[in-house]
Order: sequence, then structure tokens, then C-alpha cells
Amino acid sequence: MPKTMKFFAYLFAVLLLANLAFAVSFDVVVTPVQDKIVVDEVAAFDITIKNNLDASKDFIIKKAGYPFWDMYTKPIQNPITISVPSHSNQTFRLFVDPLYITSVDTYTLEIGVIRADSAEELRVPITVGIKSTEPLIGGYIPTVIALVSLSSESIDPREDLNIRVSLNNQNVINYTNLTLRVDSNLFREEIYFPLGPKEDKFVEVIKNFDDSASPQQDKLVVTVLKDDRIIVNPIVREFEIKEYVVQEQLPKESSFLKIRSKVNIFSNNHDYKGSIRAETTPFKNLFTSTYPRAESVKEGEKHYLVWQVRLDDKNAMTVNTTENYRPLVVILVLGVIAIILYFLFRSPIVVRKSIANVGMSEGGISQAKVVVRVKNRSPGQITGIEVIDHVPHIAHVEKEVSIGSMQPHAIMQHPKRGVVIKWNVEVLEAGDERVLSYKMISRLPILGEFNLPSATARAKVGNKLILSNSNRVSVGG
Repeated sequence: MPKTMKFFAYLFAVLLLANLAFAVSFDVVVTPVQDKIVVDEVAAFDITIKNNLDASKDFIIKKAGYPFWDMYTKPIQNPITISVPSHSNQTFRLFVDPLYITSVDTYTLEIGVIRADSAEELRVPITVGIKSTEPLIGGYIPTVIALVSLSSESIDPREDLNIRVSLNNQNVINYTNLTLRVDSNLFREEIYFPLGPKEDKFVEVIKNFDDSASPQQDKLVVTVLKDDRIIVNPIVREFEIKEYVVQEQLPKESSFLKIRSKVNIFSNNHDYKGSIRAETTPFKNLFTSTYPRAESVKEGEKHYLVWQVRLDDKNAMTVNTTENYRPLVVILVLGVIAIILYFLFRSPIVVRKSIANVGMSEGGISQAKVVVRVKNRSPGQITGIEVIDHVPHIAHVEKEVSIGSMQPHAIMQHPKRGVVIKWNVEVLEAGDERVLSYKMISRLPILGEFNLPSATARAKVGNKLILSNSNRVSVGG
């Protein structure tokens, strides 16, 4: 082979090896997602990295254009690092935000993609078209940061809701008149205020509610506007109107032996379920009336009156309790009067009858001793007392046997009453008692129970005829 041909073959081989040695180990492709924007919008591009090597590699994205442009991913990384498996593609979305761009134009930014384990870098152009700068104010994109805090996220409607809005103007725009709009289901308010360049400001809004506002979940939406343009996107805070119930004990009303109590209940929840209780005692319950009707409940050693709450159309309820001791006084007065009348009009003569010495024969009662006691319980002397007792026809009175210290005045047969025994007690001093007795003999043995009628004593005290009967007695049984 001629020397010239050998030289060219050698040169070709060297160039081929050099090309292989310096072959790019990765490729980058940029695909626009949104590359034409208004100045206050954010452009977006999909960046695809192809790893041509046999091993997985990490790649670092080198941003461009700062401080006029900002570049970031979601979630935010710093630095932006992408891992790509061997012989594979990896795509991520890059957001490009114009920070200080004041004119309509097309801008080209050149980002760098660097292989992390070497100095190999590819420069990739990204083109963004700004189609409008209308959102700019004084050459700046309005940037106001707002934070919203509430005095409480669970509000009693009887209390005020304090809304505190913290505002931070991050550039040199002088806002002479901004609008703070506060909206919820229960209220809406607009507040106008200025905000100077780089100024921090707090705006407070205090809202009060109708006391009867029902329990509910609500959302507070806070927006900051310049004219009709939103400067701060709506900020949403959730809160609730909570349930409450009030029990108002009214002053007691008292009259003669009567006490009236009243409790008013109010709630902002018409469907409130609960109970009211008042401590009481069993004695007090006897003289207590309630409206609506209460249930009496005992817990441990204590007693309570309990009402279940049922609210009316005005979310209210009234409980009435009346303690009336007048009937007790009436009962006591009537009792005293009854006792006085009893002592005034009771018979001064007390007659008691009893049986003693019961004799048995052939399985039945054959005889018994009957004792009649007559007592003067009046404070004065009583004279001319006549005592009468009866024995049924089935028996008779033994005449031969002594009947005690005082013999009957007469023993007579009566066609209907049987044997009638009569005594005459001439004088009976105050508190004295006279014992009268006789022996009753049955004509035939009496089987079972045998009843004797009551004895009777009568006397004339002053101009009144006093009649007093004894108890009845039974023999056997």
C-alpha cells in the first residue's frame, strides 16, 4: 500500500476513536408547556434528560436569569437534582417566573444540565414570550403577602370574632387605596386602606353575630384588591358557630306560705337536647307543683326535680315551680280544731268491756266472766249513772254467785235482747273507776266464736243526757 494511503487510513482511525471518546453521555430535550405568558404569570417547560450511559446518573440543573427570573420545580428543590437510570429518559417540569420584567418581548434563557459525577454540561435554551405587562403597577408586579388569623375557630355567637390580617408589601409600589374584602355565610364587609412601599401593616376586623345564630360550620374568605383587581388571592379560614344554652334564675316571688320560682332557658340551637334540674326534698315535693311537669329523681342521698328541655319557636323555655304550704297550715288548724272539739264534746264517761275466766265443756264454751269498767274522765263529779249490759238468749246470768262489790240493780229478760243487766252508780268522782262483773253461763256448749254486744252507760250532766257505749267483745274463736 502506498504511504499516502496508509497515512489517510491512520488519520481516519484516529478521528474515529476521538469521536467515540468525546461522544455525549446524555441528551436534553425542552418541550414548551406554556411559553407565552402575561408578566404576572409563570411559564412552564417539560425538560427530558436521556442517559446514554450503562449506569444510573444524577444530573444538576443550573438556573439562569436571576434576579430577573426565578426557576423552580414542584416540590421545590435546591439545587434541582434529577436521577436518570441507565439508557432511560426522565422528564420533569420546570417553572419560569418573571420577577422584574417590565416590557413585552421574547426572552431566551440558557439553563445548564450538568452530570453530577463529571464536569460534562449541556447548555439548553428556553424561550419565554411576555405577551402583556398590563398586570404591572408602576413597572412592578404587585407582590403583597397576607396572613389571616382568627381570635378563635369555635365562636360563641354572643362574643365577637376578631379577624387580624397581616400585610407585607414586598416591593416599592405605593398603594393609595386597597380593598380588604371579608366574606362568610353570616356577614360581608369591605375595608379601604393604603399600603406604602415595603410597608408592613395589620388590619383588624371585629364582627359580632346575632345571639340566636344557629350552630354551623362556616368559611371566612379574605381577599385584597386594588380597584377590581385581586392583589392577594382569596385566603380561606374555616370556623364554626358553636352551641350554647343559658339558664336564667329569676328572683323568687314570695307570699303567705307560697314561694314561686321561675327559670328561663335559651339556646341558639332549636333542637337542643338537655335537662334542667333543681334540688329538692321528699317533704318539699309534697307541697311543690311544677309547670311543665317535672320528674322526681333520686341520686345517691339527694333528690332532684328534672325537666327535659323542649324549646319553643323563639328557642326559649320557661320552668315554673310553686311551693305552697297553705294546705299544710289548713290541715294543722283543722287538726287542732278537731282535737279541741273532741275534748269539748267527748263523753265524760268511758265504758270498757272484757272477758275473763272462760270455761270450756264438751269442746265448747260453757261459761265466762264478763267485766264492765266505768270511768269518770271529766274534772267533775258525776251522779246517777245507769249502766246496762245484755246477754244473748243462748246464755243466762248466774244469780246466786256474788258479782263483786256492786250487785246489779236488776236482771231482766227481754224478748229481743235476751238477758238485760242493769246497775245504778250513784256517784263517780273525777278520775274514779267502778268495776262491774257478772258470770255468764251458756245453756249449751258454744262452738266457735261467740260475740257479746256493747255495754251502755248514761247519765245526766247539767242539762245534757250523756250516753257512752263500750266496745264489743268476742268469746272463743
